[in-house]
Amino acid sequence: MATTKQCVANRKNSKKSTGPRSAEGKAVVARNALTHGIFSRQILLSHETEKEFASLKDAFYEQFQPQGLLEMLFWERALASAWRLSRVARIEAMVMDRAIDFLDRENLSKIFSGCSGEKLMLMSRYEVMLERSLFKALEELKALQFSRGANQTLIEGEIGFVSQKLGDIITL
Repeated sequence: MATTKQCVANRKNSKKSTGPRSAEGKAVVARNALTHGIFSRQILLSHETEKEFASLKDAFYEQFQPQGLLEMLFWERALASAWRLSRVARIEAMVMDRAIDFLDRENLSKIFSGCSGEKLMLMSRYEVMLERSLFKALEELKALQFSRGANQTLIEGEIGFVSQKLGDIITL
């Protein structure tokens, strides 16, 4: 725990800090918190191609054809989870490749007991979280679409409902 004297000095020093001034410096600082990008607010990271994401997006749209605000919300959530899930797979492959190259492709047990093993366990946890998110979003989307289909049947009058004037229903 910092002493009172240290806290005063920290406050005094923080007033001297101006942070980055150039556009380049600000761009660099904006990415400071980005370590692996799995939970980034941005769906597409700088090293990922728009073409691959657009291809996945088109396939998702073609398969689910969302209508309305809520369906679009769950469709987008499922899309983002699926994209991030593929990112996890790429990161896991990179970690394994680097660890194996570092060890000259010998003694794989060292990979799982060291830093690389911890990274792989973390990626595995992220993978499970993203899979849950994906399946939950798809479940909600399908439920909304099923409900929409049921409502469409009611609107088309397949159950024989005939609207009546209020005066015809109320008899005194």
